[in-house]
Amino acid sequence: MATGKSKVGRILAERLGRAFVDTDDLVVEAAGKSIPDIFAQDGEPVFRQLEHEAIQRASQMPCAIISLGGGAVTQERNWDVIRASGVCLCFRASVETIYERVSRKRDERPLLAGLDDDGLRQRIKEMLEKRAPFYNRADAFVTSSDEYSPEDMAEVALDALKEVFEKAG
Repeated sequence: MATGKSKVGRILAERLGRAFVDTDDLVVEAAGKSIPDIFAQDGEPVFRQLEHEAIQRASQMPCAIISLGGGAVTQERNWDVIRASGVCLCFRASVETIYERVSRKRDERPLLAGLDDDGLRQRIKEMLEKRAPFYNRADAFVTSSDEYSPEDMAEVALDALKEVFEKAG
């Protein structure tokens, strides 16, 4: 969440001549409503099912750069799709970086809505700790911070991906 994966993913897709797919966009399209509305009206389990279906659809698209929501990798069935269809690049960011990026739009993020500043920092920290074992399964990692432009991050991401492919032979 708020690590730059969508922004940098678009740049990567452009540089590599590939399509960019954000699974959150596919979820919104399939549901016909926003993600906050899905959470509010249908609950997180319905969102996670729609998300899984979006990941399956995206994985069928040839040569695509796919951006997954931050919680997608916490579902084992999504890892089955990821492993069968591509390489996983994880964008990391500090609690403070994520806080700065989401604090102005926290009500647009259902898992952060209604929190004060301290509660928001604590929730981000808890989510990162809970999700760390899943994030650590990625094939490569990029640390995002506001010190680097999205274009710089795309270069770092390309280097990380090259290493993965060189190791694979």
